[in-house]
Amino acid sequence: MLEEAEWISAVLGGQHQAFGHLVERYQGMVYRVCIKITGEAESAKDMAQEVFIKAYKALPSFRGQSSFSTWLYRIAYRTCLDWKRANDREWRHRSTADYTENDWVTSQTPEHVLLRKEASEELGENLNHLTEPYRSVVQMYYFQRHSYQEIAEQKGISVKTVESQLYRARQMMRKNGEEWR
Repeated sequence: MLEEAEWISAVLGGQHQAFGHLVERYQGMVYRVCIKITGEAESAKDMAQEVFIKAYKALPSFRGQSSFSTWLYRIAYRTCLDWKRANDREWRHRSTADYTENDWVTSQTPEHVLLRKEASEELGENLNHLTEPYRSVVQMYYFQRHSYQEIAEQKGISVKTVESQLYRARQMMRKNGEEWR
């Protein structure tokens, strides 16, 4: 079985079918990014396909300065944001159930389950009122458990910008939470 770098080299060397291995390996990650941004299964499938087409065409520009998955994530994220801007003005108002359903550590006591559910609903409501880029940074940090460095790499911004965006998002969420009560 070839490793990722060998698959990339094979594709660049003219063995185009090797790209299928990369698609197989990363299709789940790309689809998750697409579904979280589009909120629609069909649109997410279409966007995931578009992401892999873009990645295939751009593969000669992959320099290996970051991991392939980070590079691919950036393509997926930017492609879906472009789609969102063009087609879905109501994206900010959709339900956040898909963000919170399985993202918290499970607890055994009913009290913890209830508290976690209430906190998750409040966070989800606050998250719906955030605009980009704040919403995506909060999602990546709290729900996807990415580090500041990983977020910075995937979004193509500095770690300081990530820190600043998270700080501002927390401030907005606190302020908005007080306004909605």
